[in-house]
Amino acid sequence: MEASKDTIAAIATPMGRGGIGIVRISGPAAHQILERVFIPRGGAEAMEPRRLAYGEVYDHEHQVALDQAMAVFMPAPHSFTTEDVVELQCHGGPQVMHAVLDLTLREGARLATPGEFTLRAFLNGRIDLAQAEAVCDLIEAKTPRAASLAARQLAGVLSKQVLSIEEGLLHVLSLITVAVDFPEDADAPSNGELIQLLDQQRLRIDELLHGAELGLSCREGVRTALLGSVNAGKSKLMNALLQRDRAIVTSVPGTTRDLLEEPLNIGGIPIILCDTAGLRPEEEADEVEKIGIKRSYIALEQAQLLLLVIDASLPLSGSERKLITETKGRRRLAVFNKADIASQDRINAHLAAAGGVPSIVISAKTGQGMDELRDAIRQQCGDELDAVAVSPLVNNLRHIEALREAQQHLEAAIAALDEDLPCDMAGIDIENACSALGKITGNSVSDEVLKEIFSRFCLGK
Repeated sequence: MEASKDTIAAIATPMGRGGIGIVRISGPAAHQILERVFIPRGGAEAMEPRRLAYGEVYDHEHQVALDQAMAVFMPAPHSFTTEDVVELQCHGGPQVMHAVLDLTLREGARLATPGEFTLRAFLNGRIDLAQAEAVCDLIEAKTPRAASLAARQLAGVLSKQVLSIEEGLLHVLSLITVAVDFPEDADAPSNGELIQLLDQQRLRIDELLHGAELGLSCREGVRTALLGSVNAGKSKLMNALLQRDRAIVTSVPGTTRDLLEEPLNIGGIPIILCDTAGLRPEEEADEVEKIGIKRSYIALEQAQLLLLVIDASLPLSGSERKLITETKGRRRLAVFNKADIASQDRINAHLAAAGGVPSIVISAKTGQGMDELRDAIRQQCGDELDAVAVSPLVNNLRHIEALREAQQHLEAAIAALDEDLPCDMAGIDIENACSALGKITGNSVSDEVLKEIFSRFCLGK
């Protein structure tokens, strides 16, 4: 794919009313359009490159000033897209912004497609593909931690790691060429030496993949399901965690029939909290409840953390015992609710029945134990997330798939060498591993993948 030579324009700030709204223009005609639509106070000499100038956005066709604004011209190649870029900083009303954008389109620009500014930055070599994706992640970051990770990837932390691994593999390929072309050369490497070099790069890929789950959690949120019997207080607990009334709470068992999902930030960790229908024997549930219960089990399978909500004031039911047994081996917390009306003997019995399951005693009604529950959720989600500040975690499914593909090819190359096959046979898998790594940086990625990635961006980015 090659960068278009058209001049593009788009509104670069969120739609709605605001103090400032920006129209961005990029391409060979950007400066010409600026001269047609902007009249700087102090004359043309006031329009110095990379310096804001005050003036009016003026529609010469209709002889009307659209807005008082600031404008800046960034000449190529010293701009984000490496092209001539203009930004018009206007008042942020929707009517004003659309009028200014329409004026730039009438003067020769075309409307940018989603992500086209960042796409041009990638195609023109300003950033690689991993950095381009980090732009979108930075915009959509749900917590300061996720924003920090995206900023570091935008700075090229992950890209440098991947390129370094690729360079190591290319070095091995060069040694294989020597071994094939000059088999009698004393410097020709043995299969054992090649295996050692490949294993070093494989271990580096392993390290990146080891942090992938944490990276995804940091970026997208830890899916956390509230599970338990009817009337255990799941919806009340959801409202208490969110600190607002999101779920309907009544004394009628089975009020929640469908899944409710809400984002939550606990100690800088993004959580996707899911309230589910109460579990009860199928013969006791009506038709709608049965559908809700099926969806509860789907949520159980998809969740990364399970909060097993149990009414501490009642004896442990068969459904609750089954839930504790069936979720063995999963990341989970037993949350004994309604401590305000439960006897200590009953609570002690529940704690004993929970066995080795991490347990918290709370009252969603009074707030008792809620701080301890938040701390426990954070701990279960992984204190390793604190390492995000110092390690280049992978947080993108596309990157994970590319790393796994590279890993598989390296394992195949190592296996071939270990079986004393000719080393050039391993070279094919090493080349494929390099190609897989190139999907991360964009060195070997199809136009279709590029279109899919940048279609998720907003128009002005």
